[in-house]
This record gives sequence, C-alpha cells and structure tokens, in this order.
Amino acid sequence: MSTFLFLSAAMVVAALLLLAPSVLRRHQQAGEDTRETNINIARERLADLQKEHEKGELSDEEFTQAKQDLEIALAQDLSAGGPRAQSEGSSRATLLLIVLLVPLLVAGVYLKIGAPEHLQIAGPGQPAAPQAPENMPPVEELVVVLEQRLNAEPNNPQGWFLLGRTFMKMGDFDGAVRAYRGLNKTLPDNPTAMISLADALAMQADGQVPDEAMTLLQNTLKIEPRAATAMWLAGRGAAQRGQFEQALSYWQQAYPLLADQPQAQQQLRALMEQAGERGDIAVTAPQAQPTVEAAAATGLTVQVALDPTMFDGLDGNTTVFVYAKATSGPPMPLAVSRSRVADLPLQVTLDDSMAMMPQMKLSSFPRVLVGARVSFSGQAIPQSGDLQSAEVEVASDQAEAVQLVINQQRP
Repeated sequence: MSTFLFLSAAMVVAALLLLAPSVLRRHQQAGEDTRETNINIARERLADLQKEHEKGELSDEEFTQAKQDLEIALAQDLSAGGPRAQSEGSSRATLLLIVLLVPLLVAGVYLKIGAPEHLQIAGPGQPAAPQAPENMPPVEELVVVLEQRLNAEPNNPQGWFLLGRTFMKMGDFDGAVRAYRGLNKTLPDNPTAMISLADALAMQADGQVPDEAMTLLQNTLKIEPRAATAMWLAGRGAAQRGQFEQALSYWQQAYPLLADQPQAQQQLRALMEQAGERGDIAVTAPQAQPTVEAAAATGLTVQVALDPTMFDGLDGNTTVFVYAKATSGPPMPLAVSRSRVADLPLQVTLDDSMAMMPQMKLSSFPRVLVGARVSFSGQAIPQSGDLQSAEVEVASDQAEAVQLVINQQRP
C-alpha cells in the first residue's frame, strides 16, 4: 500500500511540473495579447478623433480634451496594475489552486472508492474475482414500483395485465388477484380480464375454484362461448362441486379448441376420464392427434419477461420476437417465435420447425445466441427505438430454460 501511495504522489507531482510552464506561458501570452489589443484600439480611436476634428465636428478644445482622456486610459491599461499584471497574478493563482486541489481531489477519490478494504487482489495462483454483472434491481422491487404507479394512475390495462402475469410467474397469487382486480375495474366485462382474475383466485385457493371465480367464468362464456380456458376452469370448478356431467360438458366443448396444444389435450382427456369414473358416467375420451409441432425435435425453451419500468406507452398488441441465431456466420435467425406484449411474461420453444431456411436449422449449430425484442414496426429487422434483451449464448440442445429480460432500448 505504501508503494502505491508513493507512486501515486510521484505521478501527481510529475503532472504538476509538466502543467505549470504551460499555465504560466498561457497567461503570459494572454497578457501580451491584451496589451497589443489595447494599443491598437487606442490608435484607431485617435484616428477617429482626428477625422472628426478635421471635419469640424470637434472643436480644438474638445479634440485636445478627448486626446488627453485617451492617453490617460491607455496609460492605465499599460501600467503595472493593468491586464498584464492581473494575468500574471491570475496565472500564479491558477497554479496554486492546481497544486492544492489536485492532490486533495486524488486523495478524496481514493478514500471514497479506492480504499483497500474494497479491493480484491488476486495473488499468485489465486484467480481474480469475477466481474459482477450490471446491477439491476430485483424483480420483486420492480414489481412494487409498478404496483405503486398503477395505484396512482389506475387507468392502464396493459400495466395491470403485465403486473398480474408477473405476480403469477413469481407465485405471488395474492398480488396477482390484486392486479387482476385492477384490470377488471379498468376493463369491466372483458373476457381476458375475467378469466385472468378467475385463474388467480383459483391459484390463491390452492387450486380450488371459488364461487366468485365460477361467476366470472360463466359471465365470460356468455360473452365468449369459445373461450377454452374458461371452459377448462369452469369444468374443474364443477367437478370439485360433484357436478361431473356439467364438468364433462365444459371439457368436451374445450377439447377440439385445443388442437394446437397436444399436451393440454392429453391433460384434459385424463380429467375427463377421472370425472367419468367418479360420476359413474361412461365417457369415451377423444384421442389426441399428434401435430407437426409435437412431432418436431425437442427445442430450446426460452422464458421472456419485460422490465416493469419499460411498460409505459406500450400497446398490448405490439409484436414481440424471440429468436435464436448462430454465434457466427449469417445474421439470419435459425428459429423465430412471434408473440405480443400482452403475452408477457411468456415461455416459448424454439426448434427446427421454425427454421427460415432448410439448411439453417437450430440443431445444426452447437452454440447459438438467444434474444428477445419488442418491435414497434412489427418487422423482424431491428429498428431504432425497439426494446430488447441482452443476447445470451447457450448450447442449442440445452435442457434448462433460457431466461431473458427485455430491459434495453436500441439507439
């Protein structure tokens, strides 16, 4: 530590020695320039007085008096107390301030951020401490800020929806119920708002569908008869109340609406079989048909969230792209999924079925870059002002989900 302080002091002194002549020379030159300027001004003024005297605009007495005044002013400017002396005094004062303030500033900064207890120096054979990632408030803190803002300005359905989905992902079902109640107040009789609140109420009740949720679901189906999620939840609520025929009716209507979700159909078929057994009802559960997506190779799971501080002014229908591209080579994505801001936070699976070119498949590259972007233009090509996440390099066959947070704006 003493060696460090000695070297630091030596560098400061060396810098001052190099700086001092420049400061003095600059101020001396400034003084000389000022002296020459004053003489030139006086000469021009004297020439003007002579012309005015010749034209008769000034009498002999006025000309003599003006000339004397000009000589006195010039003498004062060129005297020892004039600009040159002031310049030399200013240069000395400037140098003195530098000599005093630079060491004090260096010492203050060192004591503030360079104290040895804050340093981790790797010794021989000891690896240096890894660099910490960019500091970012925890999601819990961001959610608190968002909820406070929405309570102050509640007329923001996109904000309430985002808050509710974030609480659901966090497993905070009390918070999700609060958020979706705010959404329902902002958008009364809206199917999405009512289904979201019903789902949150069920999760808050450990999977049991309470009466309030059933009322919301029934009202939803009056407005949107083909709402598969509402049918699913309503069927569960009916089964919990021992109304197995009613539950089967809901689920049989929902089943064909889930043709693009084979896993959901499989779960629903199991529920139908259980309800048939418990209600002693003969049920022929439909068989799930494999889809192209189900038959495709296992892909890369990506979970995407939006920083709550960036939701201001966002339209729920704005496009969100989730993509994977090669770490080197053509910039064309290997796989792209398209969603909406209203779907955030979301989870998607990128696989070979999303390839833009047959020879550019995800599985053909061992390492890929994964990212997400909110596109205000709706175009796949990035535009200035788009919101995006940092791109993460992962193995293309990674089993663990890749987590992305959209928290940056393109310049």
